[in-house]
Amino acid sequence: MIIRSKRIYCEDDVVDGFLVIEDRVIKAIEGRAADLVADLDVGDKRIIPGIIDTHNHGTMGYNLIKSVPDVDAEIKAYLKGLAYQGVTGVFPTCDPAIIKDVARLAKEEQDGAKIVGIHSEGPYLNRVGEKGIDTGHPDIDMDFVKQMVADGAGLLKLVALAPEIPDATKAIHYLKDNGVRLAFAHSNCDYQEALASFKEGISVSTHTANVMSGIHHRRMGGLGACLLDEELWCEIICDGMHVSDEMMKLMFKVKPYTKFMMVSDNSSMAGAPIGRYDLRGFLIVNIDEQGFCLSDTGRLCGSTKPVLYDIGHLVQALNIPLATCLKMAALNPAICYGLAESKGSIKVGKDADFVIIDDDYQALATYSEGRKVYDCQLDKDLFNPQFMELYKQD
Repeated sequence: MIIRSKRIYCEDDVVDGFLVIEDRVIKAIEGRAADLVADLDVGDKRIIPGIIDTHNHGTMGYNLIKSVPDVDAEIKAYLKGLAYQGVTGVFPTCDPAIIKDVARLAKEEQDGAKIVGIHSEGPYLNRVGEKGIDTGHPDIDMDFVKQMVADGAGLLKLVALAPEIPDATKAIHYLKDNGVRLAFAHSNCDYQEALASFKEGISVSTHTANVMSGIHHRRMGGLGACLLDEELWCEIICDGMHVSDEMMKLMFKVKPYTKFMMVSDNSSMAGAPIGRYDLRGFLIVNIDEQGFCLSDTGRLCGSTKPVLYDIGHLVQALNIPLATCLKMAALNPAICYGLAESKGSIKVGKDADFVIIDDDYQALATYSEGRKVYDCQLDKDLFNPQFMELYKQD
């Protein structure tokens, strides 16, 4: 297959030319002068590397929890929804109870994003917050930790925890010894405590700036530690709501772009139509005109914007070059998690994971290893209809 575009965002350049795909990999990238006949000419539509989202709990009305009626069907529809959002590689951030199911489906070819790892955010989290209300935390159970690793069958790549919980260090060492990265998450640690946990083996910061002690001019907090540690990889939600534009500017000045990974942290509410939803037994939320999920008081309730939206936000609001954003969204996570030999950028020899997007940062087509897994002309109404029946209020 040969695709022609005036703007192919390769790893080190933007090429006006041809993308040649053969046997699921990128066989060649040729300039416009090449004597080639394209199977598809997308004109000035941009071709970008497939997004690798390593922190994603759900999307398009689909949940990664044990209680759904059909776990397999739920995960498959979730992966299709991700392809609609330009994601070609994902770490499903799932309920530990379904890690085994996710690992099993990862071995099969799916009509959507490819499962390239598994992420467990918790269950060992701890955050008092600004109001000083301690709601407690679960005690670490090493048998449970070992079961997560076993269920992951080598695909459990990231576990996020609060390092101040008793016996957290024991869990950190065990997970690290079994090839799992550890993330600093939902923690009350101060600056020095956070730095100490990095030395024990934590190497990633979960949604940096969110749910951690912040920066004060006399107390640097967990956030300060995450930004000043040169080796730590920092996840970041770039929708302009989870972290203000001004704070993101500061963060990118303190730490190089090469150590940031854009994540969505999306929930099942991502992609939901405007309206009011009664999430029974949990809370009532509203999807506003911009697609954000808010409480009745206007408080942000989870993340609903995909990384592709966040890329557009950084380009348009912060004037960050698109090429830089794409590295944070694809190449950096590939490097962090050992996938960069085959994924994370458009480069000869790598898997043909790419997305054709318009100037509004909407995916028109998504290709995973050379297969088209999303086509805007064919794939319609991808939001879960059962979710709407259960939770949408008239």
